[in-house]
Amino acid sequence: MRINKVSIIFDKNKLIIGIVLIFLGLIAPKFVNVHNFNAYDLLFKSIEKNDTGLLLLSASSLVILNCIRGLPHYLGTFIVAESIKLEYKDKKIPYVKGFIAIIIIPLVYSSINIIHNIKYDLSIPAFIVIFAIMFLEYMDISEVSILKKAIIIVLLLFGVQWLDIIPGLSMLRFGRGETSQDIKFVASLLNGEEILTIFGILFFVVFVFGSILVAKLVSDENRIIVATEKNKKIEQELHEYRMDSLQTRYYTEMKNLVHDLKTPLTSSIALISVIKMMDECSDSTIQEYLERIEASLDNQSEMISEILYKDKKITLTSEELFNYVLSNISHLPYASKVIYNNDARESLIDVNKVNFTRAMINILDNSFNALDNEDGHIWINIYSKEGKLYIDICDDGIGIKEELMKEIQKSGVSGRKSTGLGLTYIKDVIDNHNGQMYITSKYGVGTITKVILSEVI
Repeated sequence: MRINKVSIIFDKNKLIIGIVLIFLGLIAPKFVNVHNFNAYDLLFKSIEKNDTGLLLLSASSLVILNCIRGLPHYLGTFIVAESIKLEYKDKKIPYVKGFIAIIIIPLVYSSINIIHNIKYDLSIPAFIVIFAIMFLEYMDISEVSILKKAIIIVLLLFGVQWLDIIPGLSMLRFGRGETSQDIKFVASLLNGEEILTIFGILFFVVFVFGSILVAKLVSDENRIIVATEKNKKIEQELHEYRMDSLQTRYYTEMKNLVHDLKTPLTSSIALISVIKMMDECSDSTIQEYLERIEASLDNQSEMISEILYKDKKITLTSEELFNYVLSNISHLPYASKVIYNNDARESLIDVNKVNFTRAMINILDNSFNALDNEDGHIWINIYSKEGKLYIDICDDGIGIKEELMKEIQKSGVSGRKSTGLGLTYIKDVIDNHNGQMYITSKYGVGTITKVILSEVI
């Protein structure tokens, strides 16, 4: 979607997944709470038995509970942010993900307070996770899978949740929730503040360090992916450049060769015209032979002109064109395998007869090469519809593998051990006739090449 110079790009799949996770985060407190996680049971037992070990278990239960409740909406917010990309004048607008997180997470907290009447405190840990989302965008790890990014968020979330149970951080707005305050109060009664602080800091360091380590590995992986893609692009551009150079040289040599052929033909036609005027050649039979020779040379000259000047076209019926095509393949080994049917014999088309014929023969050659048994056939079906002439060339050969179909029409791509220039030549000829070409194939069944041309009205 574009608004003036600003483009908004959505990844629908990610957006849906993110919204579903946020919804799960909204309903999670209904099913996941301090009562079914036994946080208070452990806390009361720690008071009864004066046991700081049970106090630590109660704190751990609270941290796990907060992570499970918080993970869906934090992860959902992160995925929603990942699904939206803003560009201004085709340049990426930075820190969009962070701003989206700043908007969504407070809304989620407010909604939970309204729906469940639970006071979720938007404290420092929440802002640390929001900052982490912004930092991940700054790192630019866009090429890495969403799962690996999610692992970073999970580790970070689990680490910062431990800050809520450290008594000394209460003055810094950590652990202002009711259960967190109760755990810290009991810790003061049992003289367990020190051990609670040690374990809180230890787990915070371990999980945050793990998050940073994973982020570093993911960042390195992203750089490798980007570098690999860049190298592939460079290799593809070099390959295309080589193929373009090869084509340019091929067409240049062809033009030079055709031009050289044109010169002696012109001379021969001129000499025959002179011979016809000589008294010695006044015999009617000789004149007839000379006229035939002259007509043949004129025909050859016309054909060479069509090769040399690809934009030169003549109007023919489809039947005239394909009679010429079939006469050109009559000596080839697959001539007997061709089954020809033309339901639009009188349809007129403007074609460069020689170049278009060569293109058709190239398609027929490809079909023949695809036949994997002696009983294979090639069908040419021609029909007219709504001012268009349709030419279907079908075979019952081996077909083209699905992974190759996406690349099949690119220069240099071939299903066999060849340069792939034949298909490029065919496409160039059809494009020069303002036509279209479509290839459909099923591996093990066969291939259909459909060519569509405009009829002359």
